[in-house]
Amino acid sequence: MNYKDDVNTLMATANWQANKKLSLNFGIAYSLSKSKVKDVSFVSDPHTNGDRLDTLTPWKGTYDLANTNQMESYSELEYNILDFNLEARYSFSNNLDLTVNYMLTDVDDRENYVYGDESGLYQSLRAWVTYRF
Repeated sequence: MNYKDDVNTLMATANWQANKKLSLNFGIAYSLSKSKVKDVSFVSDPHTNGDRLDTLTPWKGTYDLANTNQMESYSELEYNILDFNLEARYSFSNNLDLTVNYMLTDVDDRENYVYGDESGLYQSLRAWVTYRF
């Protein structure tokens, strides 16, 4: 089997210390991904002989590409992903920080073969407090 997977990602980040107490971070990434399986073939496997009772004679059969449900044609996957991340951290003191993070991921599934259309938008807003002892 020949498996080819290409992922190309372009990323950019920026950090800004607005003042002694406030820092901002920004990140964006765009990924173009493609994958494909070619030349699918299996060798004979004596452990796949089904309900055969004659285990002394090895099974002479082989897998046929026709029995793999057109694996090669359904393996052509293509999707684009856009990730966006924004974070702000405010320091109340040397020991106490508050961080707020927003993340957005947009998936564009171009082929929709394996699990149907996987396209969608995911958003997350998180906040946490850090205390240093």
